[in-house]
Order: sequence, then C-alpha cells, then structure tokens
Amino acid sequence: MNDDDPSGAKCVENTIVPEGHRGPLLDRCQPSRCANSILAPEHLPIWKAERASLNRLRDDTSLPGNRRAHLDAQLHEVNLMIKKVEQ
Repeated sequence: MNDDDPSGAKCVENTIVPEGHRGPLLDRCQPSRCANSILAPEHLPIWKAERASLNRLRDDTSLPGNRRAHLDAQLHEVNLMIKKVEQ
C-alpha cells in the first residue's frame, strides 16, 4: 500500500480512515485481492502453514455450519495467495 496514495486499496474501501492514520487497516486487509500486496517464494511456507491450520480447524466435525462457512471463506483466500506465489 502506498501510504501517500491509498486509493484502490481494498483495506480502506468503503471505510473512514482515522485522521493521521498511515498504512493499511490490518483488520480489513485482504492480501489476496489487493494489488498492493507483494508476495515472494519465501512467503509460501507461511501461507501453507495457515492453510494447514485452517484445514485442521475444519476437520472438527462438531463445528457449526456458520463457522465452517467462515473457515471455507478463509481457505479460499489463502488458496488464492498460494496460487499467486506458485504461478
């Protein structure tokens, strides 16, 4: 994200940026959809570890449907990131 020109950054789309704030709003950051996101091969182990963690959570058969749907959405985002690096 360009701190001097955040236009187009998904993390600030449709939000009010606090006065004086610089950088992304981390709680809204969506690296898989952000053109400002930079990925390199050294990031791949981090994303693969996240995918493994989410899959372990998904394996819990007692998960309510809405939690499983949220994990599925997170997995989709993580898989997009992995695909970006592996292309």
